[in-house]
Amino acid sequence: MAQVPPQMPFDLSKLPPDAMSLMKKEMQRRFSLFLLGAVVTIVGLFLNGPPPYLPTLVMVGGGAVAILGLLGLARGSGCFAIVLFFFWLGAVACGVARGSDPTVYILGLGALGFALLAQFAPKPKATGPLANLQAAMQAMQQAQQAAQQQGRGGPGGPAGNPGFGSFPFAQMGDGKQRPARDRVIDVNAEETNKKKK
Repeated sequence: MAQVPPQMPFDLSKLPPDAMSLMKKEMQRRFSLFLLGAVVTIVGLFLNGPPPYLPTLVMVGGGAVAILGLLGLARGSGCFAIVLFFFWLGAVACGVARGSDPTVYILGLGALGFALLAQFAPKPKATGPLANLQAAMQAMQQAQQAAQQQGRGGPGGPAGNPGFGSFPFAQMGDGKQRPARDRVIDVNAEETNKKKK
């Protein structure tokens, strides 16, 4: 018995024609900022400046450009605060920065500063292609909920599939198929009948 796949409740052709190109440009911008920050961080590894904390300062700046450029201000600052906190914790616990107190202060204060920035930075609302994608996903969820409530087994899912309404494959089939256990028993009975003949 062939099963008909569920129809997509949202047509992707409803997106604006330039949505994919805008998304591609945004991803290129983010990856270019990430690569720039990674290069600055690698340059900081090989620096030996007159102040002993100069390499740490350059590496923190490069890491900030990389992570904030890739993830955005709110999410990137939160992730970078966690990274700096673990580096600070390693420097304090393992004694790596012994004799270089400014390095420990840069890591600790940087972690605190980026954590505060993550807390108080305005969370951006999705615009452009991301907003269109979120609208498409919301439309798909609403269509699935409406289909469930129109007699396909109620809010629990389709008939014969209670409790699985949130799975995307729960809508497949017509609910008239026999349970797998009955089908296996029938196949075994047929095979034994064939062997007897």
